Amino acid sequence: MKAKQSGYALKRKRSEGADTAGERTQETRSAIIAAAREVLLEKGYAATRVEDIINRAGISRPTFYRHFKDKFEVAKAYYALSGDETLGPWSALAEVDMNDVAAIRRWLEALLDTFAARRDELLVWSEMSAIEPNYLMRMPRQMPALIELLGRSILAFAKAQAQAPAQVDGEATGDPGSVWVEAYLLLEHLSYYCTWLALGKHVISKEQSVDYFCDRLHRFAGRYSG
Repeated sequence: MKAKQSGYALKRKRSEGADTAGERTQETRSAIIAAAREVLLEKGYAATRVEDIINRAGISRPTFYRHFKDKFEVAKAYYALSGDETLGPWSALAEVDMNDVAAIRRWLEALLDTFAARRDELLVWSEMSAIEPNYLMRMPRQMPALIELLGRSILAFAKAQAQAPAQVDGEATGDPGSVWVEAYLLLEHLSYYCTWLALGKHVISKEQSVDYFCDRLHRFAGRYSG
């Protein structure tokens, strides 16, 4: 039976005459990532093969390997893009009145809803992390960028950003200050909790957890507001 082929290849063929070589290269890369997403969500990380991604994208094997060396590389590329997309719900905290506990609660509940909607992606990410243990150590962290963004409108995060570790050639050097450490660990703790709750693997109820993180965020903002 002929393997399922998405519309990505057809779209590329239609645009070949109009796009530059660079645009076609980026379009092909994006098509491979999009096809990988579909296959990963259907089969999971362990069961997905490069051949599955190639068939879904409607490309040749050499074309795949011009962009990615294996399925791990394309999965990482997909999750990097996914992380960029999910920064939006996090950054919405910048619009919240940190003196208003009810407003913080509404933001937290919306954040949890975002994670719940991405449950299938989180399951694949969890499986990939177990199979590729070094991935967790090498994956880009979004919390430093989030602290910087929140610091533009929330004084406590501005104080945290003022204590961020120095950057040399994109790498952190030296130790951050205590307020930055507190902000980072607070956000990362919340991120891990949201992940595990979405996966149904947390013993603490959603309501109790929202109460807990509301209090932590409110106290953090108040402690460094002066």
